Amino acid sequence: MQVAISRQIVSKNVSKLNLAVIFGGLTQEHDVGVVSAQQLMDCVDVRKFNVIPVYMGFDGRFFQGAALRSLSQFRPAPKGLREVQFSWGDMGACITSLNGKTSQLIDCALPVFHGPFGEDGRIQGMLETLGIPTTGFSAINSALAMRKDATKSLVKSAGVNVLPHVVVNANELKEIDLVCSKVEAEIAYPSIVKPANLGSSIGVGLAKNREELKVHLQAALKEDTFALVEPQVQNLVELNIAVIYRGGKIKYSAIERPKSSAELLDFREKYLSSAETGSAGSGKLGNAVVPSQGMLSLTRDINPKLDGDLQSRLYDYAAKAFTILGLRGAPRMDFMVNSETGELWFNEINPIPGSYGFFLWEAAAEKMLFSGLVEHLVNEALNDSIKHFEDPVPQGAHLLPR
Repeated sequence: MQVAISRQIVSKNVSKLNLAVIFGGLTQEHDVGVVSAQQLMDCVDVRKFNVIPVYMGFDGRFFQGAALRSLSQFRPAPKGLREVQFSWGDMGACITSLNGKTSQLIDCALPVFHGPFGEDGRIQGMLETLGIPTTGFSAINSALAMRKDATKSLVKSAGVNVLPHVVVNANELKEIDLVCSKVEAEIAYPSIVKPANLGSSIGVGLAKNREELKVHLQAALKEDTFALVEPQVQNLVELNIAVIYRGGKIKYSAIERPKSSAELLDFREKYLSSAETGSAGSGKLGNAVVPSQGMLSLTRDINPKLDGDLQSRLYDYAAKAFTILGLRGAPRMDFMVNSETGELWFNEINPIPGSYGFFLWEAAAEKMLFSGLVEHLVNEALNDSIKHFEDPVPQGAHLLPR
């Protein structure tokens, strides 16, 4: 026996879907995830979805409560929440109270995490094990995408250009001078040092000599068990693009060219100023579908004029990387260009980018509002999620009585 879950949103006559938006978690990027989740929930089309916010605490437990829809209540988490758990009941996927007295059916889960214990496949794996349709990358591909050195190796095998890099394990710090000698033999100064499994520019440093390399390695390895060291790109221009797979084709968002006065685009410049000023989104959707504004505090060019060859290579690299990583979700890929030589390198892929890169889709050649992006992600999850109930062990592998 098997139950195929494939309820697609096709008309206004279809009943609303219950969408569990999961956020928070035990991660250095907890606060960014909370802000991103609020932006997403504000812009979901309420004519098609009942939004069910679910908060993951620092201890890994899940909670519900009305206060989860008020950003001002997070200090860092609201009070008065009730603990719940995900399960598969007689009627399908659901969220239940710990005492089992209350249960709420859900059609799909939409994780909005950044960093470990959320963006890296752990939440996705739990939901997949239960059989709950989940948006975005699968658990395995999420884990690969979060480990920057693994991602680089994978996309390089698909013909995508990446920078040379050295991976440093936290245990190697006991012989830090040997580590530095290894890095110096392969990577010239100045070099970029960053945690291998984090995003949002947390723990990133620029080393111009051995002493700075030691300092930044120690800082990065306080945040992660692996650090990545690579050469700093000269004449750097950053280009970002998001992708989805729809109608049998890869669709591209607008191209973003971030601008920064700093040598490195740090965490505060990327996120905190927008959260502090409240300019990160367009406000609540209410009963209308309206465009959002993106993180206005970060100066950027959207759809900058690019050399035709460079733009073609950008699309080619993005398609190859997306294809080898699963053709699912709406990841944003970050690239680096040497503006003098025209060299282009893949930098990293963000399985769950801040606010799902909605401002990029609103400026795409095929414009898509944030509400439409959420609808695409949900339909994608529903259409390829199947909960199996039959014995999965083939007859020839039976070691126990049947």
